[in-house]
Amino acid sequence: MSNLNTLIKALGEDRIKRDESLSHHTTLGVGGKAELFFKAESTGELIGAVRLARNLGIQVTVIGGGSNILVGDRGVKGLVVKNFSNRISVGKKRKRAEAYPEKVVETRWQSDLEKGTFKYEFADLNYDEWDEERIEVVMDSGVSLQGSMARLIDQGITGLQWFARIPGTIGGAIYNNIHGGTHTIGEVLERVSILNKDGEIKTLSASELAMGYDTSRFHKTGEIITEVVLDLFLGDKSRAGAVAREWARRKAIQPSRSAGCVFKNISDIDQENLGYPTSSAGYLIEHVLKMSGFRVGGAMISESHHNFIINTGEASAKDYLAVKDEIVRRAKEELGIDLESEIVLLGEF
Repeated sequence: MSNLNTLIKALGEDRIKRDESLSHHTTLGVGGKAELFFKAESTGELIGAVRLARNLGIQVTVIGGGSNILVGDRGVKGLVVKNFSNRISVGKKRKRAEAYPEKVVETRWQSDLEKGTFKYEFADLNYDEWDEERIEVVMDSGVSLQGSMARLIDQGITGLQWFARIPGTIGGAIYNNIHGGTHTIGEVLERVSILNKDGEIKTLSASELAMGYDTSRFHKTGEIITEVVLDLFLGDKSRAGAVAREWARRKAIQPSRSAGCVFKNISDIDQENLGYPTSSAGYLIEHVLKMSGFRVGGAMISESHHNFIINTGEASAKDYLAVKDEIVRRAKEELGIDLESEIVLLGEF
C-alpha cells in the first residue's frame, strides 16, 4: 500500500477528497488542485492529520480562511488540511492594567488613514480600553475572526472591533499580526499553542513571536498555530458594536474577490526620500505608477483600492503574478524601491 493510500485509510476515505480545486477555498478564487484535501473539524484532527502525513513523508499544507494566499495553477502536492477547528471558551477575569502599555505604531500601519490621501477615516472611531476589566478568551486557531468578533461583542467582550471586515481565521490573524486602524492583533495576544516541526505541542508567549508589521515568526519557522489565548476587555458593548459596524461600512471599498492587500506599505525612509505624503502602497500604485485598472488576463488592479489585485472572473495564478510582478518591476525601475509582498505563495506555479 502506498503512503498516500495509508494516509487516506487512516483519515477516512469518506473524509478525504482527491484533486479538490483550491479555488473554492480561497478569497481570490484562483488556484489548482490539492492532491489530497481534508477538513479538520477540531484541533485534535488538525494535529493528528499533520503528524500522520509528516510521519509518512507526505508534504502537508494547512490553510484557514483562504485569504492572503495565492495557490499555483499546478496545485499543491500531498495533503492540504483546511482548519475548521472552532472552539471558543471564555476564561478568568483579570484586573485592570496598572499602566497603559507603551504603544509604538509605525507610520505605514496607518498610512491609508492620513488626511488628504486617506481611503477611509479612522480617528473618530478610535478609543482606548486599557482601563477596562480584562478577560481571557481561548480560541482554536480555525475560529472565524469575524464570527468570533461578533459573538464576543454580543457577550460584552471587546477588543476585536478594530478588525471588522478582515476575513480569515484567528490563527491567520496571528500569523500576519493583522492591523485595523492603528491597532494590531498582537496588542491583545497573551500566548499561543503551536505544533512544531518535530510534532511537539509547545506554548509560546506573545513576546516570543517576533510580531511586527504584518509579520510574525511563523513566516519563517513552519510552526502551525493550534490555539490562541487573547487578553480582551469587558468593555462598552454598544460602542464596540457600533465601531465594528461603521468601520466595516467604511472599508467596503476593499474588494472581496481578492487575496487582500498585495504589498506592505513602503518604509518611512523611502517615503521621506521620495517626498510622498503617505507611505501607502496603494497611493504609490495609483498616483505615482499610474497603474489603476492595469490587467493581465482575468487579474486586474482594483480601481477602488489600488493595493488589491482582483479576480474579474477567470483569473489564473499566472495572471495574478504577472500583474504583481509588473508593479514590482515599475516600482524598482522608476522609483528605486523594492516593494514587499504580503501574499503567501502555495503550491506549484
